Amino acid sequence: MRSPHWRAAVETVPREAFLPSFFTDAPGRDGITRYTRVSRNSGEGEWLRLVYQNRTWVTQLDHGTTTGDGGEPVLGVPTSSSTLPSVVVGMYEDFDVPQGKRIYEAGSGTGYSTALACVRYGDAFVTSTEHDPRLSALVSERLASLGHHPNLLTGDAAQVSPSGAPYGGVIATYSPSSVPAEWVEQTETGGVILVSLGGSLDAYGYVRLVKTGNGTAEGRFLNGDVSFMLSRELTRPDIGPMMRSALARRGAAHPVDVGVDPGVLESTALMWAAQIALPGTVRVGLTTGETSGRWFLHPDGSWAVLEMSPGKSPRAYEAGPKRMWTALEETAARWLADGHPGIERYGLTVTGGENTVWLDTPDRPVGALPAGPGQSSR
Repeated sequence: MRSPHWRAAVETVPREAFLPSFFTDAPGRDGITRYTRVSRNSGEGEWLRLVYQNRTWVTQLDHGTTTGDGGEPVLGVPTSSSTLPSVVVGMYEDFDVPQGKRIYEAGSGTGYSTALACVRYGDAFVTSTEHDPRLSALVSERLASLGHHPNLLTGDAAQVSPSGAPYGGVIATYSPSSVPAEWVEQTETGGVILVSLGGSLDAYGYVRLVKTGNGTAEGRFLNGDVSFMLSRELTRPDIGPMMRSALARRGAAHPVDVGVDPGVLESTALMWAAQIALPGTVRVGLTTGETSGRWFLHPDGSWAVLEMSPGKSPRAYEAGPKRMWTALEETAARWLADGHPGIERYGLTVTGGENTVWLDTPDRPVGALPAGPGQSSR
């Protein structure tokens, strides 16, 4: 922690009040992750030890339909979590909105970060919205038990309540695909928008924007290490049918020359550039026998695969409306020519509903982020 006021907030807020129960995770014998519920009833000493680890804990599976109340490991998809405290506090320190300004928190989650904001800014200056009505009710109860009564709303966190506007800053505790226009509209000139943006290739961009006098918001990405639950509107395509279709067509596809080092595809920075160039594309690893395949699939039926086998040169195949492998190599070539830029060399300008990504300076646009609402799922 870099600032005494945030240290004071962390020392004041008891994290256990917001984690009465949560899930630990571990792979099963089949390699699939299973979740085990932990609570005070599991043993108070162990529960508290885990609560105060600098860890992200899953707090909801399958939007609450999978409870794990039996105490046995269960399967499920995480739909809400309590992010590790170092990330939460680090974000607020990056946020750096001065006291006396109203702030808007997009995504209440467990309410822990909301409580920190209440200690720092004062209840009357904090508005927070949670999409899940059950979670929103729990947040209200937990905060009230500590004597905090901020403005809590239930609904789409991307819309922003105008009741507290203009805000000195908007901070998002989930990852949308782009910055909603409403966040810019409801932020005062000079105000800050801090958000981690997610994409289809699982590359994240953590960006701090400042609203300018002409109504736009602009700023640089800080890093790609900060990530949250994706917004509820970012529904993943069903990979099974896309994969089966691609495998069925693989035998008839002709090989394409591989012009890049396959190791380049391991770079998260390249995947950030690729998901801007090929929005909606997902990637899957699949090994058959001694052949390792890196598959790139798109809902329109386009696909590409890079196959590698011991003692053989890598070979690529592609089919569908888009020449997927060709586009990936073109993206990689541009990325290499630009000097392997990390996420910190990129910036973002939000004008109206458009999110324009640029490299180094705003006059070097490289693409746009997909538009869409950003409902909270944290």
